[in-house]
Amino acid sequence: MSNKKEGNQYDKIFKENLESVTLVLIEKVLQIQVVSYEKIKDDLQRTIERKPDQLLKITDQNGSTFLLHLEFQLINEPRMVYRMLEYRGMLERKYELDVLQYVIFLSDQKPDMVTHLVKRDLSFKFNIAPLSSIKYELFLSSGKGDEIVFAILGDFGNTSPQQAARQIYERLRDTSTSQLELDRHLQQLRVLANLRKLTPFVEIMIESISQYIKEEDDFLFKRGERKGKLEGEQKGKTEAILKFLKDGILTTQQLATYFDVTEEFVEDLRKSLNT
Repeated sequence: MSNKKEGNQYDKIFKENLESVTLVLIEKVLQIQVVSYEKIKDDLQRTIERKPDQLLKITDQNGSTFLLHLEFQLINEPRMVYRMLEYRGMLERKYELDVLQYVIFLSDQKPDMVTHLVKRDLSFKFNIAPLSSIKYELFLSSGKGDEIVFAILGDFGNTSPQQAARQIYERLRDTSTSQLELDRHLQQLRVLANLRKLTPFVEIMIESISQYIKEEDDFLFKRGERKGKLEGEQKGKTEAILKFLKDGILTTQQLATYFDVTEEFVEDLRKSLNT
């Protein structure tokens, strides 16, 4: 997949989820305690044209008012420091406020962009916040699917990518209010997983849970009818495990770990295929 196509995909997701995820990034990742904020929608035009990914006028808990400029970046951009300097100059000139600038780095690569520029009579820097260094639980704990999907870009710590992907799916399932909403977030999850270049195993599992661990009438159940829902989930797990057993892709141990069942259960399903 080309960088341009990838960029278009994650741009679309950020535009769809922007308001929810931006406040999470500001307060939980950048550690800025917002008292009030105002979104600024404006292209910066002089002799060149620039459009910030996100620009907000913020007042924090100390009473300080400043502009927060965010750029979302997938790849290391060698000349990013000059681009951010252009933004800084135009923002300072137009709004006459202090400007705090962050590049939110989405890739699992280590960001190696130059962030400081020191020239004669000029000293400039911007900040980088790599999502891959942020604990994925920060997004996973949200009650909003628009935020939860970004857990796939976080740091899984000691949790395996397979287990983290399953947790994210289950959290999306529990917080979605309709099948349409769940399907939209699962599609976003697939795209973001690809941007992180996760292992083929994780990509296969993400695809499988959206295709096989889904009851067609799941959202006809009331939230309180847990028994029926659990039976539906168990049926979905069984169908998914049977598919992987037929394909011969995963071992018994891998299937048991990912689907949170016993190895004996997997082996019983394997035997049923041979009868």
